[in-house]
Amino acid sequence: MPDKVKMLPGVGVFGTGSLSKVMVCILQSAGFKVAALWGRTSDLAEKVAKELDIPFYTSKVDDVLLHQDVDVVCVENPPHLHAQIAVKTLGIGKHVLCERPAGLCQLDAFRMVNAARYYPTLMSLMTHGLRFLPAFIKMREMIRDNEIGEILVCEVRVHCGSLLHEKYNWMCDEVMGGGVLNTIGSHIVDIITYLTNQKAAKVQGTLKTFLQQTEKIRGIRHITSDDFCSFQMQLEKGACATVTLNSHMPGRFLHEVLIVGKKGSLVVRDADLYGQTNDSSKEEILLADTTDELPSLRKLGITNHSGDLPVPYLKGLLRLVDALKESFGKVEDRRSWAEEAVDIAATFEDGLYVQTVLDAIRKSNQENGGWQKVNIMTEEPDPNPFLSSALRHSQVSLH
Repeated sequence: MPDKVKMLPGVGVFGTGSLSKVMVCILQSAGFKVAALWGRTSDLAEKVAKELDIPFYTSKVDDVLLHQDVDVVCVENPPHLHAQIAVKTLGIGKHVLCERPAGLCQLDAFRMVNAARYYPTLMSLMTHGLRFLPAFIKMREMIRDNEIGEILVCEVRVHCGSLLHEKYNWMCDEVMGGGVLNTIGSHIVDIITYLTNQKAAKVQGTLKTFLQQTEKIRGIRHITSDDFCSFQMQLEKGACATVTLNSHMPGRFLHEVLIVGKKGSLVVRDADLYGQTNDSSKEEILLADTTDELPSLRKLGITNHSGDLPVPYLKGLLRLVDALKESFGKVEDRRSWAEEAVDIAATFEDGLYVQTVLDAIRKSNQENGGWQKVNIMTEEPDPNPFLSSALRHSQVSLH
């Protein structure tokens, strides 16, 4: 008898924006069935569902979470909804793949971590796809093999065009999670820790909104999200990381991650890895990205200068979804998964760390660029500290 064809789990996607469309396209091209789509309104959900050939659409969260053909939920909507949907999904007993960042603040991310700890058999991952690029995997191996020696400096530069669209939306609003720090900085904080195996001990940074209006976005509501960000991180073993995120370079994309050690340096430009030893006068290419993995996305208008998700991130996301396919394909039960296939993926714990760093950078900016310690939340703050303090100091027995 022929072998049974393994069925991949059905997927429900939250969100109707450009990132959601990219994710649906990637999932479908990998063989996943996208069974349900959530949109802010029924009309919007219907429009996108028909465009992407998704059989079920709704504007009600529970309709997706309880759909019988949905086993995995992809959270691709604005950050203020990430924690709410991720936590509820795990509570219902379904896997979660969540877009960065993990909510709007550290508390959102902590609640996601708590839910993931409570349901350890369920997948709970972040979409930090840079980890899956061959150049970064090779770079990490070389760093861990001590080929460049003790790490001294990490330097990251990202130049891109505006992240904003033609109409005012959540990306224009810092309170809703817009801005280059959340959109790109979250990936950079994660990849630095992934490469170096070091977390930030303290940070300082500056966020700027240079353009409060554009030719397309004018009126009463002004843009408040950051379009430029520069920050430093002092890593726990003493190395210094400097990051510049500049979205004022239309038509041009630069993505450079440089790690300098005592014996040499490694740098990933876009998706190619270069290296140089201290006794050499020039760098050499160590791994060239020669693959063209994007034909299935070009029908969505994705180009090398996409502001929403530039090509290195797209390629990483493609490889992340391939790893998900392998993870689910290794087991008979479509609701189970093989952890080893996605062991380099970012977890909700990683998402909490990244969110903590982002919060500390924002606090530094609010306090004129002063250094801020990175203190990862270990328990949820008391909602009424004054009452708790009064009870602790009370001499009245409750028994």
